[in-house]
Amino acid sequence: MRRFHPTRSLVVLAALALAACGDTSTQVASVSGDAIPFNIGNTKRLAGAAVWVLEHPEKRMVTGEDGHFAFDGLPVGSNATLVLEKEGYHPIQTGTHRVTPEGLERVTFQVVSDEVFAAFAGVVGVVPDPNDCQVATTVTRVGRSLYDPGAHGEAGATVTIDPPLPAANGPIYFDSNVVPNRARTETSDDGGVVFVQVPPGVYELRAYKPGVEFLPVTITCRAGLLVNSSPPWGLQALD
Repeated sequence: MRRFHPTRSLVVLAALALAACGDTSTQVASVSGDAIPFNIGNTKRLAGAAVWVLEHPEKRMVTGEDGHFAFDGLPVGSNATLVLEKEGYHPIQTGTHRVTPEGLERVTFQVVSDEVFAAFAGVVGVVPDPNDCQVATTVTRVGRSLYDPGAHGEAGATVTIDPPLPAANGPIYFDSNVVPNRARTETSDDGGVVFVQVPPGVYELRAYKPGVEFLPVTITCRAGLLVNSSPPWGLQALD
């Protein structure tokens, strides 16, 4: 499988391609990726999950044993937010990504079981409001993603959300044991971060660390969902 990591050069090339093409309304590309259960290693995949594109609800499929999904014919320049549902797992959404002429590869779901979702809510001391969403992402080292073994976070970074939220809503950073810890003030080598009880709307996440530049993340918060923009399409460090 060809390795893919978003880099500065990819972002620049995509922007140049869009500018050169002018009207992209008749161009289409594909979006593909994998459903990967949370915290049980990167060799497992989630089969039998319904996946669709929020902005194009006619684009639907069910993952096979390999947990893979792929959607063709998405308009270049449009947004693509992927949604996954499966019994026993909390409904989850990816970040909202702009479809480039090259398409999007390795868009991942870091799928969380209902039990794990409830346990994390208890750890951070919230009862999830069904009118809000819960937001997660990973601040990720250069060249790392969910497809690689071991910790893949960029330690020592801070994260903001815009529009801003009260301090009680986050950021809450994960420690090296992959547990959210309100006492932390920056990312660990896990790189995980969450914002809780987020009102519906569109938000931008950004990461900051001296000497490191990160891709920003756009998320579309909808009531009752977990929104997780996971690697390699989270707050990815650039080359």
